[in-house]
Amino acid sequence: MNECETKVKPLLFNPYGDDFNSQLTPVKFFESPLTKEPTGLFTIFEPMHPIIYEFVKLQKQRLWKADEYPIDRTREQFDQLDNIDKKVFEYTLSFLAFLDSVQVANITDMEVVYNMPEYKIWGATHKYFEVEHSIAYSNILYGLFRESNEEVKRIFYLAKNDPELRHRNELIANNYQKLFDLLWNGLKNVSAQEYARTLTTVFAGTYAMEAVTFYMGFKTIEFYQYKYGVLPMTNKMISEIKADELFHVKVMSTIIKTLKPYITRYISEMEFDEIVVGTIKSYVEADLRFYQSILAQNNFGITQKQIENYIKYLADLRLKLLGYKPLYGVEENPFEEIDRLYGYLTSHINEGKKEAFFETKSSAYLSTELDDKVLSTFEF
Repeated sequence: MNECETKVKPLLFNPYGDDFNSQLTPVKFFESPLTKEPTGLFTIFEPMHPIIYEFVKLQKQRLWKADEYPIDRTREQFDQLDNIDKKVFEYTLSFLAFLDSVQVANITDMEVVYNMPEYKIWGATHKYFEVEHSIAYSNILYGLFRESNEEVKRIFYLAKNDPELRHRNELIANNYQKLFDLLWNGLKNVSAQEYARTLTTVFAGTYAMEAVTFYMGFKTIEFYQYKYGVLPMTNKMISEIKADELFHVKVMSTIIKTLKPYITRYISEMEFDEIVVGTIKSYVEADLRFYQSILAQNNFGITQKQIENYIKYLADLRLKLLGYKPLYGVEENPFEEIDRLYGYLTSHINEGKKEAFFETKSSAYLSTELDDKVLSTFEF
């Protein structure tokens, strides 16, 4: 009997299960008898991996609603921009809207393979915030073109109608499509090795998108206020989203490191590391091509070298957070001044403050979630 025939079909409610079995895995591998799998009950009072549930509780402290942000003056300020700046803004918003749209779909698939209750709860919480981000981007665009739904549709559909943007989006979507295809075709027909490789690729891609890809888009929006002093309310919503995504960076890095010993039962540790690092590297290369095409070639005010150094700077930070050596050797943030003005400052952390620039209604994450510089030292 081959391994595909020996897989055990999971039950949504497993009355034979044991939620406190020390052999439980964070994600399903379909090889244990039902007596050694979870029941399906959320026995969160005694989680196997308590740090994941701590992340859930921290994330819930930052509930915010995009619909509560006034956007009445957005169009008035947008009209002050020249054609190049308008084009860059439209492309950036279209890309960010795509990222969160595909992220919601991807998290839905990840929720299917999460096994322990704390991971399932994190998946649901994570998805809620990504949905809120999608609403924020839609609201920003509607604030610009409330007189014309066709204009809003045009900008959204740059994601599929603009060749450069479509190519970038397809690279990301195809990475996530791998897990969806496995679920669609039936996991019982997939080898354990292929499943393990796919999980590694999808989780690494999720990390790369949240840890690197989003941030040049955020920086572009911040640059409008830095350069012109316009679109402050848009910046406030981006500030909220940026804080969420920075927190997700820490959570996903923890999940990847936690999953590694489980996944490397089926593939070698070397292959796992190569997939993770290779995936991040591929996102960096695609981000460089895309952002340099959209920003630098349009004389937006951000140079190709700044884009290259910022993306590589972020990539090195994120690789180190996973325990890998940096690839690019970029140690200085080329947008340090913008971060100082519009980001979360180390001083806020050291003083124990919960507020950050541009925050109006919701409190920020507890201390160490506020700044890139402290992600590597974050501990409970």
